[in-house]
Amino acid sequence: MRHLFVSTALLVSACGGGASTETTNDPTGQNVADAASKGKPAAITAAADCSNKPDFVPVHDGAQITTCVSGPDGTPQHVSGTIVYLVKAQPAEVLGWSRAQANASGLGQRMSTPTQYSAGEDSKRSLLIVVEPMNGGTRATVNWGSGV
Repeated sequence: MRHLFVSTALLVSACGGGASTETTNDPTGQNVADAASKGKPAAITAAADCSNKPDFVPVHDGAQITTCVSGPDGTPQHVSGTIVYLVKAQPAEVLGWSRAQANASGLGQRMSTPTQYSAGEDSKRSLLIVVEPMNGGTRATVNWGSGV
């Protein structure tokens, strides 16, 4: 019986029935492939990678990202996230630039103060940017949500 088991294992290995050796060094690709094997939509999984943030989420040039989290948020076909970054630009400049980026993405203004800007598009996309002075520059917190 033991001989039969070993022979079967060798036969399966020789025929290519073992684990695949193909891989990728791309974390997004790995996450998407893993999620697809579990029946999870690729768009939701890809959005959960902060290097693949939605195009309507503004991050100022020269920013140093300190915090980045995102993922499915419990609502079917919806993801959300938060990005916190530091940048040498002043808060008013960062907020003005972020507002222009949101407007260019087709998001409608919901609220605007000297330190916050909120915009959205029905229940499909939402954005909240909060800026505060930090070490001669700005700390910006960007909260976003996106239906896929």
